[in-house]
Amino acid sequence: MTHHFIIPKSPKDNSGNKKAYINVIGEGGSIFETVRKLPTKAGKVPSYMNLKVLVIGENAAKSFDMSLILNYFLRNPESRRTIKVFIAKGKATDVFETEPYLLEDPAINLMEQTDNLGQTLQMAPKLTLGDISEELTSHNSFIVPRLAKSKKDVKTSGSAVISGTSNKMVGWLAEDEMEGWNWLTGKGKGGIVKAKDEVTNAPIVYEVLNMKSKIIPYVKDEKVSFTVEIETEGNLREDWVITGNSFDESFIKKAEYVTEKEILYLAKKTMTKTQKDFKLDVIGFGKKLNIYYPDVWSKYKKDWDKKFSKIPVEIKVKVQIREFGEKGRKK
Repeated sequence: MTHHFIIPKSPKDNSGNKKAYINVIGEGGSIFETVRKLPTKAGKVPSYMNLKVLVIGENAAKSFDMSLILNYFLRNPESRRTIKVFIAKGKATDVFETEPYLLEDPAINLMEQTDNLGQTLQMAPKLTLGDISEELTSHNSFIVPRLAKSKKDVKTSGSAVISGTSNKMVGWLAEDEMEGWNWLTGKGKGGIVKAKDEVTNAPIVYEVLNMKSKIIPYVKDEKVSFTVEIETEGNLREDWVITGNSFDESFIKKAEYVTEKEILYLAKKTMTKTQKDFKLDVIGFGKKLNIYYPDVWSKYKKDWDKKFSKIPVEIKVKVQIREFGEKGRKK
């Protein structure tokens, strides 16, 4: 277990060579045991009222029940329910040891990255300790934001998938699959879609202003199916189609069409990964079935994830471009 401490700077300290933090690594047979051993290595006892970020390593997430990993933090009266939780690809310790860092302190960097949800669809929504507690109590499958380390930095993209049965991590959603998840759930705050012109293969870039997704369950002869209706409005921000005219309605319609195709592709890819490969409902189909058909849900809720893997899902996408800037025909 790694404790990451911020070192307050003295106003008189003008040295730029010192780290703004220190990492103290301990071992033990339980979280609490490891915490109690910390004073033998560090001069301070951690105050969990100041804990902002909790990062779980990939191996731990795959090996242990998440409720056991988080048991100490959930029972500790000092721990706030607003602590942000991540799962790191590889070792959690490495997240706090990357040099050079974009900011002086890695933990602050992670905190600020989560404020960028409105800029990209490749990030998972913020997940707090309180959120995870609710998911674990409800035995729902869910996702946790992923941290991916490179030689130069750490970025928040994609997510880890947690089974509601075992409470363990079963795999990853990659960046494009995370985009599909955001479209299916309608939880994306903003971002872009890069489609391609069907004739020239040139990029057409759509900026998302708003999105909404409606999951509609159907029951006929005791057989369940779903339709997902995705709608979005946005701007045509960039295109590399030399002959394109942004003021031509036919060009706008073509841009809407290829954007719809790209969103549909992303959504279907995510459905295949979650429904067919992982056999887990991390989108929320079961919740909708419970709302619209509670009697049917009572029959299906046992082993829902397994049953869901065989249920047909239709996806429909509607894109409307509202603005396209001040540039029309290219010269």
